[in-house]
Amino acid sequence: MPLWEIGLRASLVYLLLIVLLRAIPKRNAGHISPNDMLTLILVGTLGADAITGDSTSIGDMTLMIGLVLGWGYLLDLAEYRLPWMRRWLRDKPAPLIENGRMVRANMRKEMVTEEEIMAVLRKGGVDNISQVRFACIEADGEISLSLKAQSSTPTGESQGIAGS
Repeated sequence: MPLWEIGLRASLVYLLLIVLLRAIPKRNAGHISPNDMLTLILVGTLGADAITGDSTSIGDMTLMIGLVLGWGYLLDLAEYRLPWMRRWLRDKPAPLIENGRMVRANMRKEMVTEEEIMAVLRKGGVDNISQVRFACIEADGEISLSLKAQSSTPTGESQGIAGS
């Protein structure tokens, strides 16, 4: 296979997969960016093919691995230097709770259940959702919390105690 064809195929597949990975909800991507995840998977796969001899030549595999690593570096550099590229390649935080109320549309989009949110609140020491100013699912899939300022004289309701 000619080198230009290897380069073109590797580049097109890499860029197509980056676009497809944008469709994955944040919580499924884990703590790694889609670009980094794809680079690791492809380099591992290409490396395994080169080791087991499934490729046409070591030179072809080296070229493909180099292209994948190069594209990963160039996209990271573009994200750093070009704000419009960063907005396109990186997910934005999505609010799951605003002013003590769950944002159901974002929960559906990110496939986060009420039980998962409540578990995060408990781990954060929050007894009642009304204490939460906002909670967001971050680009890495983690849920962050911002609590409302507490009054100096807590009431039973603000402490999550019903019927006081």
